[in-house]
Order: sequence, then C-alpha cells, then structure tokens
Amino acid sequence: MNSSTVRKVQRLDMVNGHDEDSTSPAAVATGGAMKAVKVLAISLIAVSLGLIGTGGTYAFLNSSAQVTPGLTLTAGTAALSVGSQSLSWSNLAPGSAVTGTFTITNTGDVPLTLSATVAATMTPAAAANPFTITVANGVCPASGVPSGTLNSTLAAGATTSACLTVTLPTNALPNAQSVSAGITATISGVQP
Repeated sequence: MNSSTVRKVQRLDMVNGHDEDSTSPAAVATGGAMKAVKVLAISLIAVSLGLIGTGGTYAFLNSSAQVTPGLTLTAGTAALSVGSQSLSWSNLAPGSAVTGTFTITNTGDVPLTLSATVAATMTPAAAANPFTITVANGVCPASGVPSGTLNSTLAAGATTSACLTVTLPTNALPNAQSVSAGITATISGVQP
C-alpha cells in the first residue's frame, strides 16, 4: 500500500468521525471532554435517583384521605322545658327558709349539663336584696335546706327535679321588713 492511500483512508476516517489516531491533541481534548460529559451524566443520574428515592420516602411517610361525597353531618338539638313552681313565703322571718321542687326536662336529643342563675326584682325597687336564693339538684328535703348547686347531667329525653330555696338570713337588717322579691331562676344546659 502506498502512503497516499493511507492518507486518504485516514482522512476518510476523520471525516466520518472515526479517527483512529488517539494521540493527537484534538483526540485527547475530545476524549477528555467525553469523559467529563460521562461523569457529569452519571452524577446527574445518581442525584436524580437520590431525589426520587427521597420523594418516595416522603410519600411513604405521609398520607391523606378524601371525604367521600354523600357524608351527612347533623347537629344535635339542645332544649329544656322547666316546670313552674310557686312558693308561698309570706311573713318569712329572719333565719327561716322556704323551698319548692320543680322539674326540668331535656327535650333535645343531646345530653346537657345543667346550671342555674338567679335574679330577684325587689319591691320597693330601691330596697337591697336581703335573701339568699339557691337552686340545688334533686327534690327538696322535707325539712332543712339542701346543699350544693344545680350541676347534674341530664340525658336526652330525661326529666329531673331541682330545689329552689329562698332564705332570709338570721342577721337580716331591720329594713328587710315588708320587702318582697320576684324571683327568676334561669336554668341553662350545656352539652358536655
């Protein structure tokens, strides 16, 4: 083979991108660049796989749920019915008390914890209230004054009794004579 043929083959290989002479400066630069691209590509793939693995772990450790359509929530109803009580307490003397039992019915559909607040409207209006007024759980005792306050829990549809007590303390001031009071007991029920 003569040298001109070899040059043409070599030239043909360079044109087709198959330079077999890897010792030339262009081949060294191209080979180094290819190695850098390969290292970069491998690093990029490794980082991507690492991020995918982290995302997979994140999804594995978290969860979510959807509420299905058609789910119906209904609020309960809280309602009370209180029976009336008329107390006869004319001529109440210092140190004495009158009591009266009344009923409370839970007409709602949720249990209620009961409490009471009491107000008195005095006659004459300028008079100070000398009375101690309480509402306690249960039926009034045959004698004496009940202790405690109204704090029972009443189931839906159930009825209970409560005792209203009006006491004129033994140390009532003389201006308490001839004073009268209109008493309002407000019974409240709160869902426990």
